[in-house]
Amino acid sequence: MKKIISTLKGFFYLFGLLSLLSVSSSYAQQFDQEYLKWKAEQEAQDARLKIPRVSTRDYYLSRPALNSATSATSKINLNQANAEQLQALSGVGQKKAEAIIAYRQKNGKFKNIEELQQVKGIGPALFSKNKDRLGL
Repeated sequence: MKKIISTLKGFFYLFGLLSLLSVSSSYAQQFDQEYLKWKAEQEAQDARLKIPRVSTRDYYLSRPALNSATSATSKINLNQANAEQLQALSGVGQKKAEAIIAYRQKNGKFKNIEELQQVKGIGPALFSKNKDRLGL
């Protein structure tokens, strides 16, 4: 009888050991799957980080760049330009554009581009920055 009990104990020990191994095997498989999923996510994140960043000049809220080809060749006619066209000049905003139009309405057409300096708020420095782009 002791032999049977000892054999049964050995059998139960072996059965417990086998069930423990199967549980740890399924746990290992689950761990491997989760690790592979995590690794794929990390590699995707690394690939996204390698994409070159957009410079602040190209950021959508930054001031749009003027097309240098058109800005260099096109002259702004002081006698016909509207406020939006005048604002394309360097240093000329809404108020100065309105002042240029008001001067033109009061005094008639500009006779030469240097007369632009007679407009309030436009001095020699602003005129010299823009004189290559001014026309009549």
